[in-house]
Amino acid sequence: MTECKPRLELGFHPQKSVEVTFDAPETSSDGGVLLLRAAEQRLGLVARMAACVPDARDPSKVEHRRGEQMLRRVLQIAMGYEDCNDADTLRDDPAFRTACDRAAHGGRGLSSQPTLSRFENAVSGRSVRRMVEVLERDWVERLPADTETVILDIDSTDDETHGAQQLTFFHGFYDQYMYHPLLVLDGEGQLVTVLLRPGNAHAARSARGTLTRLIRRIKQRFASCQVVVRGDSGFCMPRLLEALEQLDRELGGIDYVLGIAKNPALLALAEPAMAQAQELHERGVAHVRHFAATPYAAKTWPHPRHVVIKAEHGERGPNPRFVVTTLTDIDPRTLYDVGYCARGQCENYIKDFKNALKADRLSCCRYVANFFRLLLHAVAYRLMYEVRRTARELGSPLGQVQMDTLRLRLLKVAAHVTQSVRRIVVRLPQAFPLADSFAAVARALIPAPA
Repeated sequence: MTECKPRLELGFHPQKSVEVTFDAPETSSDGGVLLLRAAEQRLGLVARMAACVPDARDPSKVEHRRGEQMLRRVLQIAMGYEDCNDADTLRDDPAFRTACDRAAHGGRGLSSQPTLSRFENAVSGRSVRRMVEVLERDWVERLPADTETVILDIDSTDDETHGAQQLTFFHGFYDQYMYHPLLVLDGEGQLVTVLLRPGNAHAARSARGTLTRLIRRIKQRFASCQVVVRGDSGFCMPRLLEALEQLDRELGGIDYVLGIAKNPALLALAEPAMAQAQELHERGVAHVRHFAATPYAAKTWPHPRHVVIKAEHGERGPNPRFVVTTLTDIDPRTLYDVGYCARGQCENYIKDFKNALKADRLSCCRYVANFFRLLLHAVAYRLMYEVRRTARELGSPLGQVQMDTLRLRLLKVAAHVTQSVRRIVVRLPQAFPLADSFAAVARALIPAPA
């Protein structure tokens, strides 16, 4: 049967009849997926991740390889189609077919939603662990050869759940049923690794093992490199502090800058600075910030540690804050404003991961399948980051925008796709306002001919 497509007549034009049809079979609204495919070709990460998933299917009956399926899901996520349900409407899209190394037209389309759902649920816990290792090793291998300092920003985020997913629990702080992913990003905003944890996990759960593993890999490649770990007060746990200090004694060059929750002992140490700040505020200074440093030892600590005090007083009253660090040679104001507060940018990168790439769309029943989904979103982040980094190196303003803005301006572009015996031709609109930027990024991503 012939599928009927809607036809619209719009009467707003004063001189002409405006008609809209939906019957352009060679056209895609996602021409920018080819840029993402070029970024993936440079990284080669999808193929390495797919190699971690054994395929027990009968080879003679396989229509869609694991590598193609993983590439398809990653590209769809990056382009804003985070649900497997979107696969059915996009399986014949010529731009996606081309990006997945298929003919633009003719033959069977890409994987359907049921096929991709079976793929996600076929992944084992062992495969997930191997993919996490690939993700982390890939980041270490891509560090510049002259790397002298590495910043690791560690944080957690909430992933609200709806349904009966395995290991989803109620979290009192967030007041919801959720998963509690752990993320590590570097100082440039690249996603280093991600772990899916049960919903009731403490913020610092698995942080010690994750950071130890990453630091050892960094030091294996850069023995003299300085590694600085930054995090909020949720990660100021005695076992984590001791582990980082032990790594410093063993490998050298390991430091941390971590927030520490206020308590009566710390407030007593901060009292002189707070009193001075309050006095200046009462004299008419609207916003006062004083900084000091002091040794401090909690009962659970084996020895005193260096704590930086921010004594702040403003219209809303006193606001003392504390940071514990091994960087004792930096003045307190610089360490707090430049060293610690800079980790706030990590929150924006996590927003990219959650909002632009919908990394919290983990709706499978099985925990392992949801962990695998989270890794797919992590690879999509890596591709989008590579496109944005390339734009930044070219001096384009697109190198500074959020990922959803990057997708809207650069990647969501109509494409007319035709194919012949020898080639596939993708024609973008002549009126595309960012055509020059698109071409420049594509040239930079595609390796030069040998």
